[in-house]
Amino acid sequence: MTETVTPPSTQRGQFIDVLRNHAFLRLWVVQAMSQTAQNMTNFSLLILVQVIIDRYQIEQANTAIGLTVLSFSVPAIFFSPPAGVIVDRSNKRTVIVIANALRGIAVIGFLLMQPEWRPLFALVVLYSITFASGAIGQFFGPALGAIVPLLVPDKDNIHANALLNLTFTVSQIAGFAALGPLLIKVIGLNDVLFGIAGIFALSTVLSLTIPSTPPVPRVAENRANMIRGVLAEMREGLVFILHSPILMKAIAYLSLATASYLLIATLGPEFIAGVLLLPRQDIVYLLGPAGVGIVLGALFVGRLSGRIGTEWTIDFGLAGAGAVLMLLALTPTVGSALWERAGQIGTLTIAIAAVFAGLLGLANSLVLVPSQSLLQSDSPNEIRARVYATFYTVSNSVAFLPIIFAGALADLFGVVKVLVVLGAILAAIGVVQIIVHRVTNTIGPTPI
Repeated sequence: MTETVTPPSTQRGQFIDVLRNHAFLRLWVVQAMSQTAQNMTNFSLLILVQVIIDRYQIEQANTAIGLTVLSFSVPAIFFSPPAGVIVDRSNKRTVIVIANALRGIAVIGFLLMQPEWRPLFALVVLYSITFASGAIGQFFGPALGAIVPLLVPDKDNIHANALLNLTFTVSQIAGFAALGPLLIKVIGLNDVLFGIAGIFALSTVLSLTIPSTPPVPRVAENRANMIRGVLAEMREGLVFILHSPILMKAIAYLSLATASYLLIATLGPEFIAGVLLLPRQDIVYLLGPAGVGIVLGALFVGRLSGRIGTEWTIDFGLAGAGAVLMLLALTPTVGSALWERAGQIGTLTIAIAAVFAGLLGLANSLVLVPSQSLLQSDSPNEIRARVYATFYTVSNSVAFLPIIFAGALADLFGVVKVLVVLGAILAAIGVVQIIVHRVTNTIGPTPI
């Protein structure tokens, strides 16, 4: 039986309306399972590479690990643009099903690696499978973003995106920083990889229950015409974005937020150890409050956006994130200003840092959720996946900067100075946008 993909609309959207939408609820569960599994896979790969390094005493350890990170990041640059075109031409549900199934098969490929293989051959195989899995994953994001407006009415769009953004963030923390490390320590790497393959299998089966979204019928094409058509549609998508200031702003903000997140994640352990004088694994003191802030932001961002407008919410969120990041970097100094004894590293200082981390998570929601909604609302159905693919290409290209330079900059100038400068840049961009927006508009609700 075919399920409708356009739910009935009512006057006012609430979170409960999104959760009552069974089609979206299944998509949400698929997202949570598959993205958590992918983040667990990424962490497992780092451990697998470390095992190879230790077993064969490879001297270029940092290079080997860095190549692993690049092998699951680089595919976004090359495969996102054509992935967007293919998703626009395809049944989104089918794309989600195939992406989950093939990533599960890739995990099985890691299990088939043998300990007696030569180290160089083992690393090449690992990088190749990781690259292939990363390429497959580029189809999942655009399909997920493009199918949401087909499953939820306009009134529920921002609540649906708040839930997806929250789940995306939680899956990163749960998969990469919690479940992955904990389960590998408790049951071992191979059993964790078996479990990840099982999660992808369950996600594949559940994906089959998402409503079908047949593509717009097209004239039959031969192979040459199809290639030309794909290239033409890639250009068409890029031209559409370049002619839409709203989409360019949304993609720029999302890319900036992604790069900033990766930079903070890269420098977080050093900040914990060098500034708060805690063991690196105690980064949970910052990740936990940040997660709570993200949840709180996701809960009320729809109401705030409805009151002051989507773009205003993003601008204030970015300016606030920059200001809070500077305060977080200067936690001991801020503590001393509030109370002299708080400048000494201790429970009170850590509590102040946790509060700033929570506020940073809240500001993160104010930027990411409305920006995602703008991507969906300002791009027509037939081109939406290409818009998302462009976003993934830009954001992943920008993300290389923190991955490559964050550690070197922190070694050269210190982690506090790097975080303060990053916060100042974010705050300045947000304030400039607020001023520009105030000159051209007045604060008030704008439709998304």
